[in-house]
Amino acid sequence: MVGGGVLAYTLLGVAWHEATGEAAFLILDPHYTGGEDLRKIQAGSWVAWKRPGDTAAAGGPLFVADAFYNFLCPQRPTAV
Repeated sequence: MVGGGVLAYTLLGVAWHEATGEAAFLILDPHYTGGEDLRKIQAGSWVAWKRPGDTAAAGGPLFVADAFYNFLCPQRPTAV
């Protein structure tokens, strides 16, 4: 989970281009309240690959420059 200011996202994946240093994030917006229509969800950008500077599904910037963000990064146990 990623949260900052009034924003919250579920971070599903990160793609990083080693040669250019560009990154993209597979974002799931937990604020979606519609049905389970995958086409509608993807078309509305509720789950999509996003780059820094892109727009959030609800409008506005994906990340705000002057906001503090918390990252919750669960780790798998080394033994069960």
